[in-house]
Amino acid sequence: ALGGCQFSRFFEVTPQELIAGGLYKDLAKSCFPGRHRKVSLVLLAKSLGATPARSRADLLASGSVAEGSTSLAKRSLGGLSRVFAKMSSRSSAEAREVSGGEASSVQQQV
Repeated sequence: ALGGCQFSRFFEVTPQELIAGGLYKDLAKSCFPGRHRKVSLVLLAKSLGATPARSRADLLASGSVAEGSTSLAKRSLGGLSRVFAKMSSRSSAEAREVSGGEASSVQQQV
């Protein structure tokens, strides 16, 4: 079907020395249906190098932060930046009034 072949064909055309050397050893894994499906998939994943997923608490404790949390932090800091900018512009305007319109070193501190 669609240019495929029977799996056994691979063994028919592959030199016996390569097969005996383990060429196909890890290329095919058994997966079972029904109640054994989940276990089969876990074993397959482990054989491919999968490791257990880390919980969010583990990620936070290790210093790794999820991308969603990072973007939330950026939005929060962005909001604070706008607040500080408003405060700074008010302070700058007040400083100009007090100094008679001259620029003050206070206005550029934030």
